[in-house]
Amino acid sequence: MRRDALLFIGIFILVILGFLLIITSGHGKKPAAPKTTAPAVLALPDYATTDATTSMTIDGTINGDELHRAIRITIGNDSRELQIIQGYSGHVLSTQSFYDTQDAYGVFLRAINNTGFLTKLKNSTAPSDERGQCPQGNRYIFELDQNGTTLSRLWASDCGAAVGTLGGNSSLLQSIFELQIPGYQNLVQNVNLAASQ
Repeated sequence: MRRDALLFIGIFILVILGFLLIITSGHGKKPAAPKTTAPAVLALPDYATTDATTSMTIDGTINGDELHRAIRITIGNDSRELQIIQGYSGHVLSTQSFYDTQDAYGVFLRAINNTGFLTKLKNSTAPSDERGQCPQGNRYIFELDQNGTTLSRLWASDCGAAVGTLGGNSSLLQSIFELQIPGYQNLVQNVNLAASQ
C-alpha cells in the first residue's frame, strides 16, 4: 500500500509539473504588438493640394523662461501665420495671419524643396532633438506636418553646419519663409531672441 501511495504521489506531481509547463510555455506570452509604419513622405510639391503645413521656428538663446523667445512661421495652402512665442512651453504672445492660395503654396513648396527642406545632413552626429543644443545661438527647426503627424523635422543652428540635422541651405530657407510674411521685419523688430535681462 505504501508503494502504491508513493507511485500515486509521484504521478500526481508529474501531472502538476506537466500542467505548469504547459501554462508557462507560450500561453502566458503577450501577443506581439502590431508594427506601425511611419507615413511615407511624398515629394514636397505634392502636398500643395493637401492640408499639410510647413513651418520654420527660430528658437532663441537658451535663457530664462520669461526671457526666452521664438518666432514661428507656418505656411499652408490657405493661410500663412507668424507667431511670437514666449518660454519653453509654447505660450503664444502674438499671431499675425494672412491668406494663401493653393497656387502660391505650390510655388513656395517647390522653392523650399529646391533649397533642401527635406534633406537630412549625411553622417550627422547631431541629435534629432535640438533642445539644449547651440545654447548661445539660434536653432532653426523646419517641419512638415499633416493631420497632426510630423512627417519631417530637421534643424540647423548658428553654431556651424555640424550642429544640426538639416542638409539643406538653412539661411536661404529662412529667407524664403520670412518673405511669406508681409512686413516681417517690422513685425519682429521688438523680439529679442538673445535677451539676457
